[in-house]
Amino acid sequence: MEGLLHKHGEQQADEKPNLEEVRKVNRRLKLWAKRPNQINSKILNAFLRLKRSGLTTITESNLKNELPEEKSFESNFLQMKIIAEKNHCKVFEQFGENISLWRPVITGINEYENIVFENT
Repeated sequence: MEGLLHKHGEQQADEKPNLEEVRKVNRRLKLWAKRPNQINSKILNAFLRLKRSGLTTITESNLKNELPEEKSFESNFLQMKIIAEKNHCKVFEQFGENISLWRPVITGINEYENIVFENT
């Protein structure tokens, strides 16, 4: 069935965007840009740094290795891959070990990236 969550937050590639979730992500991105020490910001920024470094395939292990001091990485990362009432906002999709940005929010994440990395 289209759009159903798979185990560990994995989604079908043809998932229809949840407009409410997209709006939620865009609101949160503005907050995360102002709070770089928040765990959600750290995880997203680590992903973006890896992408900016030229890495074309980013894995969960790559991302976790960028944040070795974060003991709560797994639980927070999981919350960034699912759509749920009290999630942290879905920004990632995961297929096996590979991670990508959730397509419906890429435009908002690109704007976030421009703000966060503007002086680099």
